[in-house]
Amino acid sequence: MGERVRPLDVTLALRAALARSGRGLTAEQAQRIAGILLRLAKVPAVAITDSVRILAYEGRGCPHMHPGQPVQTRATRQVLRTGEPAAIERKADLQCPVAGCPCAIESAVIAPLKLQGEVIGTVKLYDVLPGPMPDYVRRLAIGISELLSLQAEAQEHEYQRELLAQARLEALQAQIRPHFLFNTLNTVIATSRVDPDLARELLTELASFLRRTISYRGEATTVAEEAAFVEQYLRLEQARFGDRISVRMQIAPDVLAAQMPVLSLQPLVENSVVHGLAPKEGRGKLTVSARRRGRHLQLAVVDDGVGLAKARLQRLYSQDESSMGLGIANIAGRLEAIYGAAAKLRLRSREGRGTAVFLQLPLRLTEAEV
Repeated sequence: MGERVRPLDVTLALRAALARSGRGLTAEQAQRIAGILLRLAKVPAVAITDSVRILAYEGRGCPHMHPGQPVQTRATRQVLRTGEPAAIERKADLQCPVAGCPCAIESAVIAPLKLQGEVIGTVKLYDVLPGPMPDYVRRLAIGISELLSLQAEAQEHEYQRELLAQARLEALQAQIRPHFLFNTLNTVIATSRVDPDLARELLTELASFLRRTISYRGEATTVAEEAAFVEQYLRLEQARFGDRISVRMQIAPDVLAAQMPVLSLQPLVENSVVHGLAPKEGRGKLTVSARRRGRHLQLAVVDDGVGLAKARLQRLYSQDESSMGLGIANIAGRLEAIYGAAAKLRLRSREGRGTAVFLQLPLRLTEAEV
């Protein structure tokens, strides 16, 4: 069945794939991604192309399918031309231009890679048997192509805004954790074998989550919008953890229209899930709250996870501490840049008992509520 994919391998491969090198992937980056996909999908062969040439090929194969060679089959060129995925059920429909090619490939799923609506390449999963490939393989190919396309868009936005200050929103938008993406994708794959409809919903949810992340403009959002984003993230995580994590959202109605910095709450929730609750044995609880107190907006993220030792707690406020998600210092610095001394961030934690993070911001209502 192939070697089990390690989350660290997947994380490093995706980070490499997203390193900027023009529009699309380099051959070296694509080869690493193809190797991961070969083990993940458990198919005989995987290929990745840009718009004109083969970037990577892994698995059983064709003597003519070498990185650097032009795109070989008419089926691939059709996908590049139309931008629509294709399911190939027999070798003749691949339309290989090499007469008498001894290649064992008989069927394929070909999905387009896109950047801002332009087709920039393909992801291809192959089988050595004729006929339709399993539905979960088709969904995997399309899901991978959509995720890489979305990340390519995020990378393009990052490049276009690279002169902005490091503490600004754009420094956070490119930081969605690669292992979260692939952990969720692994959940989709596992679910697709027993509940295809749920797997399709999760994949749609993940794509929506990424689109929302890269589509923000400016610094401000509302509590209602940030809470909806947190809930979307938690739905994806709960699909993976099941009843191991229970969530309670306590958002007071009178602060739904209050303004707050974009992506200031979701990273704290992610820290609680990844570093507090995931390592805990047994079930855990997470509470996310927002309320009005006088002229202030108070937000809290509280978990009963593994907690932090005192020495680790002190280091979290250092710029050198990066192992806890985006880093408390990063978030505190961003709040200070926006609000100055008017914003406060406090963190309390006890090893073995859990962690609580509290934010206090000036209460700023949208015009409709003033």
